[in-house]
Amino acid sequence: MNIVFEPKLDLPVGSILPDIYDGSPGTLPPDDFVVSRNRDGSVASTYGQLAWDLSAYHPEGQPNTLNFCYWNSGEFTDARKQLTHEIRYLIFILIWVRHGAPLSLGTLQNYLTIIRALAKYAEDVSCQIRDILIDEKHLWIFIETRCSGWAIQALGSLLPSLARLGNEHLGFNIVGDTQLKTIRMLGQQYRTTLKQHAPIPTRIYSRIITLLLQELTEWEAVSDDVLSILNACGKDPRLGRSSLKQVQIAKKQGVEKSLLPNFSQIASISCLNYFAAKSRHPNLKNLSALICEIQTAIKLTIQTFTGMRDDEALSLPYHCLEETVINGKSHYIVLGRTTKLNNGRVKRTHWVTNHDGYRAIKLAQQIADTIFGVFGVTPQKTEGRTTDHPLFVSVAYLAFAGGTLKPEGNRFRTGSIFLERMKALRKRLEPIIEDADIRELEHIDPHRAWRSEEKFQLGKPWLFTSHQLRRSLALYAQRSGFVSLPSLRRQLQHITNEMSRYYAKGSSFAENFIGDDKEHFGLEWQQAQPESAALSYVLNVLLSNDILFGGHANWVEHRLKDSEGVLLADRETTLRRFRKGEISYRETPIGGCTKVGECDQPALNWLHVDCLRDNCRNLVGNLTKLERVIAAQDKMVKALDLSTIEYRTEKADLELLVAARDAVLQAQ
Repeated sequence: MNIVFEPKLDLPVGSILPDIYDGSPGTLPPDDFVVSRNRDGSVASTYGQLAWDLSAYHPEGQPNTLNFCYWNSGEFTDARKQLTHEIRYLIFILIWVRHGAPLSLGTLQNYLTIIRALAKYAEDVSCQIRDILIDEKHLWIFIETRCSGWAIQALGSLLPSLARLGNEHLGFNIVGDTQLKTIRMLGQQYRTTLKQHAPIPTRIYSRIITLLLQELTEWEAVSDDVLSILNACGKDPRLGRSSLKQVQIAKKQGVEKSLLPNFSQIASISCLNYFAAKSRHPNLKNLSALICEIQTAIKLTIQTFTGMRDDEALSLPYHCLEETVINGKSHYIVLGRTTKLNNGRVKRTHWVTNHDGYRAIKLAQQIADTIFGVFGVTPQKTEGRTTDHPLFVSVAYLAFAGGTLKPEGNRFRTGSIFLERMKALRKRLEPIIEDADIRELEHIDPHRAWRSEEKFQLGKPWLFTSHQLRRSLALYAQRSGFVSLPSLRRQLQHITNEMSRYYAKGSSFAENFIGDDKEHFGLEWQQAQPESAALSYVLNVLLSNDILFGGHANWVEHRLKDSEGVLLADRETTLRRFRKGEISYRETPIGGCTKVGECDQPALNWLHVDCLRDNCRNLVGNLTKLERVIAAQDKMVKALDLSTIEYRTEKADLELLVAARDAVLQAQ
């Protein structure tokens, strides 16, 4: 009896499904069975091919090919032909026959990686893939000799999916449940051993932000000149090329062989200086490379001031920026999508950013305008499909560095702008690790052996990855007082204010931004608040060498320290108390406050003079900070008119501050 099997694929708007399979269970589709179609309806791939092109089904229209050739060299032997038949069929039934939600293209690629490894092992031991999957001994040897931790984890997900298909569709039965459970357990153990992305030490973090903004500033100074060349050379295939290249192009096009200016002849002095500063020879190939570099720097800046993941930043549409003005102040919202939900299905989402994020997006739009302009395209705002015109459109469409990438109708793809591929840019962005940086990491996580890890060695460049930006922003963009570095405080001040406004629990905006998105950065920012507050408390209260005073400071001195001043508090217990909401800590101008929930002091009492007068039980006063506040208050009072009520009020506050300081000094 024939059964109809429909392909389970997430279809982007405008894409067309492949064939529906009408066959009996366990039978193979014919080689001409269509497994993918282009957006115009033409056939992209058929079942019998050694690679299936699924690019039309990628959410961003990015190239995506399932390649069944598992070998690196050698002939296409009968054994390899048989094994590729097995690979194809396993992938086919995962898409067409398997029950449940569609697998994302990323998951299919992961599963294919494991199946190809199984095929390679099968070839080496002269057997079939099925022989490995039905024999526990074979499978264990494969796991022990060919599988990394990641591979075991992926295998632990793949095998149960195949097992549920059963003998009816597979033609054999997978190894038993006991072994499947063991493999899943090993995969889970691997996940628990993965190191969490380290936050970037504050000095290095501040330096990276400075260097990223410096890249943007240097680009702004020459962007008009460079983009003018980009536009002109993109429209004329001979302009800016070498004499030899121009002759070749003229001959190919059958046009007059008169020579046009080469790159150095059309570039301005500032443009040539920019190339020299980046250690690049002035030509179109390096122009393409520099555009990729600045797009990468822009993307990293956006991630720095939004907390986006890499794929979220890469998938931003051209029209991704909204600006609202409230009480004369601009607020910037970034509109995009995330793939972390619903098995890779697109879901719209948005983030808050600051002026630096806004500036970065505007620079990316200028570059995109130039590339789109070469093809006479102007991106239009639309409520429907937003991926046709990406913010980070590929410069490869201009073919300055070879290649034949062409727009598909009015649709464009994102460029390959990944930091790990750009050695020169990475070198410019990675500060050298100092001992203070490692000490700071040890303060954040004293149980991790930072100094024993290869990537955290003194004197080496900090190994910067975009993943670190999210964790660092979540931890440092708080008002806990954990960040003591003045430069980083200034750099994060505005984004801290915006995130407090839009993401804070109880904010009227938070539900609209975060909603039920369990992967949204705003939720990570919320979850980092108690950790940031606890670290600030440990640093500024428990381990402080400054003179502290106030109700809570006295409690710490008498309850959390022994007679010799040795700290009795357990760090992990302290962190747990913060996470449970049993204690809080936030920075104030004169020290800190440990009150849980809203403070009952008047909002205008920013100097916390009432806390000083009443010796509030939640007060952690810091004598050094108090001295600074007194100096600032004294300066302000001296500038006021002695006859005003403002003078009398501020003078009274100053006297109370001074009295509190004198009392602290007298008690020492």
